Amino acid sequence: MANELASSTSPYLRAHADNPVDWRMWTKGNLAEAARRDVPLLISIGYSTCHWCHVMAHESFEDEAIARIINENFLPIKIDREELPDIDAYYMNALQAMRGQGGWPMTIFATPAGSPFYAGTYFPPAPRGNLPAFTQVLSAVSQTWTDRRDEVTEMTQRMDRGLADMASAVSDALPAEAASELLSAEELDSAAESLLDSYDPAWGGFGKAPKFPPLMNLMQLLATFVRLGGTTSAREEALAPGRVDRVGADGHLEGELVLDCLIAVRSTFARIASGGMRDQVRGGIARYSVDRQWFVPHFEKMLYDNGLYLRAAVQWAKVERALNPDSKWLALAEREITDTANFLTTDLSDGDRFIAALDADSLNGDGVLEEGAAYVVTPEEFAEVGEEGLLQLVDSPAAAELSGSVVAAIRIIDWLGMDEVPFDEDHPTPWETSATAAQRDGLRKLLDQRSQPARDEKTITEWNSLAITALAEAALYTDAALSSDAAAGWGSQAGHLWDAMVARFGGPGTAAGSEHGAGTLLDVRRSFTGETPGPGQAGLADWAQFITAGITVRQLPDASVQVNDLKSWGTTMFANFTAEDEVLEVFDSMGDEILDVRASDPVDNTVPSGRSAAAEVALLLAEIGVDGSAGSSVHAGNDVADDLSAGGLLELRDRLLGVYRALAGRAPRGCGHALWQSERALKPVRVATRNATLSDIAAKHPAVTLITGAAGVPAEDGSEVEVPEGAAIVCQGTQCSLPVTTAEDLKKLLDA
Repeated sequence: MANELASSTSPYLRAHADNPVDWRMWTKGNLAEAARRDVPLLISIGYSTCHWCHVMAHESFEDEAIARIINENFLPIKIDREELPDIDAYYMNALQAMRGQGGWPMTIFATPAGSPFYAGTYFPPAPRGNLPAFTQVLSAVSQTWTDRRDEVTEMTQRMDRGLADMASAVSDALPAEAASELLSAEELDSAAESLLDSYDPAWGGFGKAPKFPPLMNLMQLLATFVRLGGTTSAREEALAPGRVDRVGADGHLEGELVLDCLIAVRSTFARIASGGMRDQVRGGIARYSVDRQWFVPHFEKMLYDNGLYLRAAVQWAKVERALNPDSKWLALAEREITDTANFLTTDLSDGDRFIAALDADSLNGDGVLEEGAAYVVTPEEFAEVGEEGLLQLVDSPAAAELSGSVVAAIRIIDWLGMDEVPFDEDHPTPWETSATAAQRDGLRKLLDQRSQPARDEKTITEWNSLAITALAEAALYTDAALSSDAAAGWGSQAGHLWDAMVARFGGPGTAAGSEHGAGTLLDVRRSFTGETPGPGQAGLADWAQFITAGITVRQLPDASVQVNDLKSWGTTMFANFTAEDEVLEVFDSMGDEILDVRASDPVDNTVPSGRSAAAEVALLLAEIGVDGSAGSSVHAGNDVADDLSAGGLLELRDRLLGVYRALAGRAPRGCGHALWQSERALKPVRVATRNATLSDIAAKHPAVTLITGAAGVPAEDGSEVEVPEGAAIVCQGTQCSLPVTTAEDLKKLLDA
């Protein structure tokens, strides 16, 4: 008989519905039952693409004897960390406090009130290495609960106090005056230098294996490069003709910050794009590389990674186009845009939304779940496909447990560094040759015949919004730069996905119309499965990425997004998740009805933190200008949210980003998105035009922050300055140029 999880909106939880463990969901009623039975909670937290979650489920949760021990002595609760990220964050803090490190599956033992007193991750069914058997852990915890309750009580009281204090630790440690000021150019230079100290010159990226794609840090370095004049003045001095395309080919830094930023970005992108972590057959990237070389991935594919990879590739392509529109580097950047955008819209989409992830595991030829089974290829299979093209199998000790080899394209690195190999109309890129096309087609046919990885069909608002933003940015960039049927459809797809998301939140079929006046009120949720909302409320990151997606989609031709709606939603977000104090308080969630703690973590981890994502919203809303302050009638009763004029937004942006002063120099890898926003905030550039040709130029320029149809500045009579037909106005804050009508004049203004 199925347990309570059968009715869950989470595919991860439903996968455990037939376990003999009497799993429950995270509700007040279930915790009250634990109190009535006087048994501790066994809280198991994971997600659908977690390999070791599957392993522990098969080894322990499907075992009748282990299930009997759990059911008799505990009240077992299953949580999908992606549906309830605030609960996951709370218990992850507890796990790290107890063990010094964390991970999933997360195994928490807690009182019926939810207070943790023992924690771990994966436990095997029998002792293995330094790990005790899961049954030993269950027995010890149950005995401690029964015989030494006073020690449990003391432990939980200590943990509760410590976890509550963590929520405000960062803000409390920062002087108020430091937190209210935007990071200076000098501080951002120091942050870039500190980041480059951990750069791997041989293989790109930062630090050692395992390597996660450092996408937010790459966007930070690209913005630093542009600010330091890399595409303008520094290009003329340090990147003379003939040299610009060679910089970065060998990956080694040169000791000059502006050049080193470009080198680190180029080398890292090239290594990822040519390695096995990047799917050379279908496009897209896996979650991380097991080895330093980016050869062997941990095979699950997450929506957020691919959305961030697409955003970063677009930013990279803008810089490369400014340096040399005929370079090999630009060709590679645009390959990553095309393949990633197409992967998002084919493999990670479900009609009117993006799904959360693809699993790492799938059934092998023997019908057994195996990591990478859908992707690896034996030498015999590869020989049948053909070995004449770019693609090849890579050999790495990290692949020892796989049933085949990983497909990579590492000869791209050689091609980038070989001046004697031409690149022109008569000499295509190595990934465009007929031999490589035949390899890719053959491999796709081979792999399509295999059992495919499970799809996590949840729609996570934060990730869905991030991917819509990325797709819209790709469409803006590629409108003229790339001529393909797929690229032409990205913009319309982004608009369709945006409208569908708004409709799920209770809005109209299109984002909004002028008749909505002060803005459309929405019930933004954390997740959906189909049309059914998940159990979690939307957090700050959900709201922030949602609004950023709306602002980005609004820049597309014929977009329906209205400024009043964006302003109203911004007011709601800042009212719900900030509080005015000597230091601005920022909360990641609305709080849980069971755990009385609101998390506040500023660190950019696998995705931008709620705080840094909100800073991007403040930056972009401020850039919209006068039409953005044209009167939201929403009164939030919050000093921060009630002043979302352009000036108020600029002050809020600086206060949101100022807190990263404490992290920028010491831990830049943990605040890449915040540092990218700080770079953009130093010199935001807005281009106002309704002309398609001039808009295309602005969309491809690395210095442009926002494209809008309105000037965003007041005229002397209080109305808004009109943008003449066929013209463009370039603005920084309230300082705007005279209208220009030619591509050459617009480029001069943007390069100034």
